[in-house]
Amino acid sequence: MFGLRCQKTAKPVPLKDIDVHVDIVGYVSNVRSSLEYQNEEDSPMEAVFVFPLDETSAVYKFEAVIEGRRVIGKVKEKQKAREEYDDAIASGEGAFLLEEDDRAGDVFRCSVGNLPPKTSATIHLSYVVELPVEADSSVKFVLPTVLNPRYSSGAASAVYDDTDMAPAGAVVTSDLPYHLKLTVDVSSPNSIDKIESPSASIDVTYSGTSAKVTLKDDHKSDSDVELFVHYKDKHRPFAVTEQGQGTDGFMADHTAMLTFLPDLSREDLVANCGEFIFILDRSGSMSGGKIKNARETLLLFLKSLPVGCYFNIVGFGSQHESLFKSSQQYDNKSLKKACKALQKMEADLGGTEILQPLQYVYKQPAIAGHPRQLFLLTDGEVWDTQACVSEVAKHADSARCFSVGIGEGASTALVKGVARAGRGKAEFVSGTERLQAKVMRLLSCALQPTVTNVSLTWQLPDGVTAMSIPSTPPPIFSGDRFIMYAQLKGQIPVDATEGSVTLCGQMNDEEIKHSLSLTLKPQDQEMPSVEDSSEPPLHIHRLAAKTLVKELEVNMEKDGDNDESATDVGKKQIIDISVAANVVSKFTSFVGIDSERDEPIQGAMVRRNIYPSYRMAPRLCGGGPPPGVMMCSMAAPPPQGFRLRGGGPGPGGARANSGPSFKGAVKKGKSKVKGRMMKK
Repeated sequence: MFGLRCQKTAKPVPLKDIDVHVDIVGYVSNVRSSLEYQNEEDSPMEAVFVFPLDETSAVYKFEAVIEGRRVIGKVKEKQKAREEYDDAIASGEGAFLLEEDDRAGDVFRCSVGNLPPKTSATIHLSYVVELPVEADSSVKFVLPTVLNPRYSSGAASAVYDDTDMAPAGAVVTSDLPYHLKLTVDVSSPNSIDKIESPSASIDVTYSGTSAKVTLKDDHKSDSDVELFVHYKDKHRPFAVTEQGQGTDGFMADHTAMLTFLPDLSREDLVANCGEFIFILDRSGSMSGGKIKNARETLLLFLKSLPVGCYFNIVGFGSQHESLFKSSQQYDNKSLKKACKALQKMEADLGGTEILQPLQYVYKQPAIAGHPRQLFLLTDGEVWDTQACVSEVAKHADSARCFSVGIGEGASTALVKGVARAGRGKAEFVSGTERLQAKVMRLLSCALQPTVTNVSLTWQLPDGVTAMSIPSTPPPIFSGDRFIMYAQLKGQIPVDATEGSVTLCGQMNDEEIKHSLSLTLKPQDQEMPSVEDSSEPPLHIHRLAAKTLVKELEVNMEKDGDNDESATDVGKKQIIDISVAANVVSKFTSFVGIDSERDEPIQGAMVRRNIYPSYRMAPRLCGGGPPPGVMMCSMAAPPPQGFRLRGGGPGPGGARANSGPSFKGAVKKGKSKVKGRMMKK
């Protein structure tokens, strides 16, 4: 479990209560979490809060309440935020810093400075996220709690001192008393058929187009909380417009959320050719139920391929190996050999090195008339997420990439990231109950020809234009819902109430069109605003901002090696959007300063140099998974001896080249900050 821990001693700060309130409106959820911790030490401490979130989550609020003082975080450029945090601690003020991990967008960490002895701290976190549609048309909500170990290799791991960490692969449990309270309010324009959870015992109260969900029993967060919402009207494209706020900037324009469900189902549009390369994670982290799930998933894929296609299996860990020297034609003989070999495949190839097998596959010669389709099956437990996504993005024009996240806690940053960069689709498999439907849906998408020349055509009043987000629509698959956003720029006439947008593209030289009506006047979103705030929630604006940030990140990964100026421009765009929307990104952080503390901390603090970089920073623990990282975010504390540096980046995130580093000492009730300089 991840939670607050003492920066100096690495001892856990006991978690007392967790209160999570979720509002699900259609395909969007707004999550508000409050976590109460108690410092039971006799001295002040710097504490660290580490937690996982889906990589598409737009975190728009983070604040701490300490001794009755509320410290509200504001999004600022990352280096500036770190400097403000260091300066505040050094001058005796309380402070906190929330960051998205530089290498994995699904890991967040917050440093809470100067947590007084024998006092409590309450963390308030709010984020909004799109909800995926499952193969059975249900909408899935996940309260993520599991953050698995992530592998890193290379000499850079020596930068980190991990001698006091828990043994690798340790399963963390806690005897500390805590209580999880979860309330989920579901509402929709359509009636709700049912709500179910495979991971928690729940009470559900239905009321037509709304429902309330609560946990029956205390939920020990050794697994994610999953809810599946089944709406009666399952396939209805729609658009909703949210009013802007202010007079200029990203948040000022009206923003529309567009949900498309294109129907392209025709037998002649399903291809019977292709080269299907399955890249199977056989690293140590896949042992047990994960490798079993992976084998079952791959077996379903193999038995469902079209006759006459080509296929291969590439297993990887610290090394990689291919079933065939080159892709073989799919027939009874090759299928029998693959199935026999699959039965013997175990999680026995060492650490998780995903980049090398990707590079190997892309170097293989293409087969004429058989478009290449990659299927990556992994738990995603690596820190070099950006390098993998970048590699896939570079080859997106020659090969689509689909991905399957195996097991709870699978990295959404990697699994979704490679699928987005490779113009494919991602699925997550944590059990067998929906396995077949998910496999068949993913394979069905891969067998569909690529829709090309995709664009949006708008019908809007004179003087009004639309900026689509992302600028290039995501890949289109028949019957597969996808969401886009648009900023409506210009003055909308008072008497103008309607507009329309048409999704256009070509498939096998045939033109396709799907139109959607758009109400130009903002509608009530039915989603509560931020607590204790009279301001509108602007959830659609923030989701649009996060979507645009993700697109810019992919573009930077593709262009950064060849054009440094493009990288600089992209980084500035991300920072500007992030600050305007108050949504944290890889280049920005939440920072809050508590300037009302009565007694300042005495002593100076030495701040280490910060080297900002959007590329991979050093990771920890070469040769295996980072020790002591098998934990969750919203329940129990981490293992004893978990060592953190410089304001609390967690596993693999100690800021060896990018953050403050210091240790605290306690004397006569006051904290004196000591420091040491760590050089690059």
